[in-house]
Amino acid sequence: MRRTVLESQEWQEIMEREKEIGPEALLEEILERRTWNNSEILWTIRRMIFYYALHDKLLQCAPIERIFENVVSMLRAFYMIFDQANPDLDDNIRSYISTKIADATWGINAGTRYYLSKISK
Repeated sequence: MRRTVLESQEWQEIMEREKEIGPEALLEEILERRTWNNSEILWTIRRMIFYYALHDKLLQCAPIERIFENVVSMLRAFYMIFDQANPDLDDNIRSYISTKIADATWGINAGTRYYLSKISK
């Protein structure tokens, strides 16, 4: 059976490194590299989820355009990974991903775009 990134030795090593130097220092180490391994990519995404889910006050001060750019960059990366991997997903995982993506379409579907156009006037 194929192992996931979270089951890999690389992941164990990155988690140990995080304990040794802390998440902020580890992020800086990763950001200095041009190319990251899968564990570093996933660890960085996990860190982004932490800050975005936290509704971090400093992050809320960022220009909205920059936040949109961040989201678009992540969507492009996800699109490429999903296309290349074409993963055979368990129905529960597929359902979870579908639900999250459906929720994230708020603002781009016809109903919510109509609503947003009305409240912006």
